[in-house]
Amino acid sequence: MAKISINDVKAKFETGDRPSGSDYVDLIDTLSANSTDLGSKGNNEISITGLENETLIDSFLTSEWRSIKYLVSLSYVFDGQNKFYSTEFAILIDHDNINVNEYGTMDNDGDIGTVIVSTGSGVVSLIITPNPDYKPVTVRYSRMGLKA
Repeated sequence: MAKISINDVKAKFETGDRPSGSDYVDLIDTLSANSTDLGSKGNNEISITGLENETLIDSFLTSEWRSIKYLVSLSYVFDGQNKFYSTEFAILIDHDNINVNEYGTMDNDGDIGTVIVSTGSGVVSLIITPNPDYKPVTVRYSRMGLKA
């Protein structure tokens, strides 16, 4: 049917009237579209705190995407220590192959963790591993992409 704004979907279900079949289809289409509209709906607000072990923070199917860009930031702020790390990844997917370019890497005070991109079984994963000397860390990231 149609992708409509979340406020319009909400209004349809709050009127007290019984939603129609097309209202449910609009809801499903809107939620489905919003779940894949990466890079356009403020996804740079994704923040994960308290990481102490290797953690998968995001993944996507290679069959759905042609190109993905990540901006990733790690931080460790504890007892007067303020350590930050930032990097970017550009990923190009060509069916079964992926090409990864990491660039723009900066940190202010040493190694607080590693960020890797891995692939297997048609899934690309973004994985964070905190340095054991500086944990827990907080991860913030944004992802934007172009569909296959």
